[in-house]
Amino acid sequence: MNELTRPIRVVFNTREKGYRSKTWLASLGVFTLMAGDAVRYSVGWIGWGIVLAVMLSGSLYLFAKDRNNNTLREIPWFIWALLGYMLLSAIWSAYTAVTVLAAVTQIATTAFAVVLAGLFSWRHLLRLFANVIRVILGASLIFEFVAAAIVQGPIAPIFKNYSGDEPPAMAYYWTQGNLFTDDRIQGIVGNSNLLAFAAMLGVVIFSVEYAIIATKRWVSITSVLMALYCVYAAKSAGIGFAMAAIAVSAIVSISAEGKDRETRHRYYRIAWASAGTVAIFTLFYRAEVFEFFGKSPDMTGRSGIWKLVLGLIEQRPWLGWGWISHWVPGVEPYEGLVVIKNVPYYQAHNAYLDVWMQLGIIGAILFAILLLVTFVKLWRLAVRHTSALYLWPILIFMGLGVWSLTESRMLIEIGWVLLMLFAIKVNESSELLEPKGRSAKRTRIAFWAKKPVLKLKQKD
Repeated sequence: MNELTRPIRVVFNTREKGYRSKTWLASLGVFTLMAGDAVRYSVGWIGWGIVLAVMLSGSLYLFAKDRNNNTLREIPWFIWALLGYMLLSAIWSAYTAVTVLAAVTQIATTAFAVVLAGLFSWRHLLRLFANVIRVILGASLIFEFVAAAIVQGPIAPIFKNYSGDEPPAMAYYWTQGNLFTDDRIQGIVGNSNLLAFAAMLGVVIFSVEYAIIATKRWVSITSVLMALYCVYAAKSAGIGFAMAAIAVSAIVSISAEGKDRETRHRYYRIAWASAGTVAIFTLFYRAEVFEFFGKSPDMTGRSGIWKLVLGLIEQRPWLGWGWISHWVPGVEPYEGLVVIKNVPYYQAHNAYLDVWMQLGIIGAILFAILLLVTFVKLWRLAVRHTSALYLWPILIFMGLGVWSLTESRMLIEIGWVLLMLFAIKVNESSELLEPKGRSAKRTRIAFWAKKPVLKLKQKD
């Protein structure tokens, strides 16, 4: 490892005016949106709403104070069009008032993503997400230990999400206390799939954090191991496929850097062909594949849910039923549509079907444009820049996209924030990126190099 390839540790100017206030506000917002049930189970829906209102108001205030911010100009047209179409769908919606409320909520969530894109650099965002995820995963393991070792049983929410004294099904418990069994753990987020998703984000972010020496090495290593264990203990098949997509994307993007156009595109063709082969294999041998992940051949009832959703799409294919985001209990036609083992489900368990069902073909096309353009720009950023720092956006985007084949969480809370953040932040001027090195990142990702420290004053 010579001086040209050795990674450089960048230290933040933490004395910058407003650094602490914006970091704490953003961290609170990310935690609340990533671990929403933990907050709702602790302080109730009203408390959760107050936290979000305070966070959003404070963040927008700090954003408005930054007069040199050009982030609004970087919002691509298709985001404006998609948000506008969500609101416009109230005209033909089967639940007009709910659509208006859902569209306003979507706009507010997007506004928080705009704040993150405008007030923080990619490196600062990495640090912010890393610290929040460390707290969520660490608290989740402590919470599971308390349930399994001290309570020795399930723990119900403080603010109940059910009526009556006892939960009608095990799924209503905050956690079932399965840490010492072969069953899935839920963590403070109260859901195995959401815990696995947070852990997946952690694996990517902590790995990049380690590669660029963003913190002490032992902290990053411990964090990666903790995240990997949470992925394993949460036992989410959807996250398993997403992790595979992340691994392939990392290998291809790192290998393609610095190569000529023909070589890069050969790598891409091989990768897409391999992905298609795996998809076909999974389709034809889904029983064996899902059994390997401990799931039923229908992915725990998802195929039945998809058939019901496709039935709704068939009724209104062009305009859809109206935007609702996460299905609202009591609203037709979703109330009672999906009930499995006495537990109602309020999502299509596929973000792409959900968008098509709610916004019709036009909305689905706008959403597809959003995903395609964002993917291309994030990929170019990751491949053309020599720093491993710019890997985490595309890797998380890929993981989120694959996971969304079995979950609709990309459309709400932290899933939507991440999607909007990437779609907006990737458009910022290249002058705001960190300087490129003289060698490709595959030679700069040194796992046992010494840690030179270079203090850079960044605009965060």
